[in-house]
Amino acid sequence: MKAPAVVILAFAIGAGPACRSTADQVIRIDLPGVSAFVAGSFDEVVVTDFREDLPLPDFRAGRELREYLAAEIERAFRGTVTRLDAPEEALSGGRERVLVLAGSIRMATAVRKALDMKNVPLDGPFKPPGRGLVELCHWTMTVDLSVLSAADGATLYHRRFEEERDYIDLEKPAEFAFSELSARVRGRLLPVLLGSSTLETRTLLVR
Repeated sequence: MKAPAVVILAFAIGAGPACRSTADQVIRIDLPGVSAFVAGSFDEVVVTDFREDLPLPDFRAGRELREYLAAEIERAFRGTVTRLDAPEEALSGGRERVLVLAGSIRMATAVRKALDMKNVPLDGPFKPPGRGLVELCHWTMTVDLSVLSAADGATLYHRRFEEERDYIDLEKPAEFAFSELSARVRGRLLPVLLGSSTLETRTLLVR
């Protein structure tokens, strides 16, 4: 009469590892971008200086954005990438199969206060933690970007990018903020312009 109990116990021991939960896996995958332009419809991209709506001392944000975007497009585009000072230079020739990137950039910084829940002493032994204020350096970048046809100057695509970032360091330089914020603009622009793939994070549920 004890045999069934032995069989059931053996089954439970064998099934234990199969029922054991495992941690979910985080994976990164390339997702294809959807371009706003027909593939193969242009052979050259011209990137011009971006007009600075609020010039910064000792930092040419418009020229830096031109150089950054041109370099990133060159890495993903098999055609020609040209740098020019002004969009009028690219539009004067009336060339076919050429896209022109132009627009404006505005970078601004301000010191603002935010709630800090860390390292704040208690008001009493039985009271919840108090809230303190901390000063942050707040950088914003606004890029008004248009993609024009060099053939007739028509606007083929337009978008306004608004990015922002807080830094604990109140002396965070414009160059550092530009590097981070322009990378976000690049991440949103290139998939639309070239159909470039984007690296996304997904959670794989493991049973």
